[in-house]
Amino acid sequence: MPRIAADRTLILSNLGFDARGPYLEFNDVFGKTQHRMPILGRTFSLRRLPHRYCTGSFDLISYRSAACELSAELLLNPDQKDMNMCPHCQELTGFDPAFYNASTISPQQRAYNKTPHFVYMAYFSPQHLKVGISSETRGIDRLLEQGARVCAILKRFENADDARSLEADLCARADTFESMRLSAKVKLLSEYFNPHEAIESLKRRCALLGIEPDGGYLDLTPYYFGEGVACPSLVQVPDGEPDDVIGGRCIGLVGGAIVFEQNGSAFVAPVKSWESFETEITVGEMLVEYEPQQMGLW
Repeated sequence: MPRIAADRTLILSNLGFDARGPYLEFNDVFGKTQHRMPILGRTFSLRRLPHRYCTGSFDLISYRSAACELSAELLLNPDQKDMNMCPHCQELTGFDPAFYNASTISPQQRAYNKTPHFVYMAYFSPQHLKVGISSETRGIDRLLEQGARVCAILKRFENADDARSLEADLCARADTFESMRLSAKVKLLSEYFNPHEAIESLKRRCALLGIEPDGGYLDLTPYYFGEGVACPSLVQVPDGEPDDVIGGRCIGLVGGAIVFEQNGSAFVAPVKSWESFETEITVGEMLVEYEPQQMGLW
């Protein structure tokens, strides 16, 4: 099957979850349009090209994104590798995730901080529990973006500042993370996971903290792999494969990593870092073949 939109410049601009399940979002850079591609159950390959372009702006109130109206190209500057927006779109968005450390914040951020927020605890492994905050409007989207396996909604607040106070207090205690690298999360996907045991682990930690979660506990597996589908028993991290091509039959999306099936084995392919890069999409073909490290258990 030929490449999708071979005559256009496409970049990966986002990945997430909607009513249809996991999706990848691509921007047509010069057409200034956005397109979502549902991926669960689909066989496809992606090839990352070296050019980078702005991923566009995001409205903190409506939660709608837009392709960059300037079609701005981004420099391959190692010091700005996490900056996926051009200055124009950064100003339009006005978001600062570390607002509590900033000397000044944008009007957009100030308005956003006044909206209801909640504090959550996310489980990645028994040794990796993370605490964070998210807007009520986003629901569990923030947790899905991070790839938490199970979670607990600890407490709800009328604004972000009050939520941040509890977050800071909990993060100051031992054995609780405030941030985790995607590479660490990807490695943890290859470890044993049982949702019931994970929830019990969260319950024990909440009991130690003296917190009874406002929103209970939630297994996020159905959002990643589909309703009624269990997480693969063994998810392998490909070793020595090219880092600019990924592919297979998609059986899930966990945070910033796609889970592909090839020849009965499940492999995880980190893709979050591809955002802003020009990307070629080929549907129906696997342009890379992973070498199983163990017997496939999926």
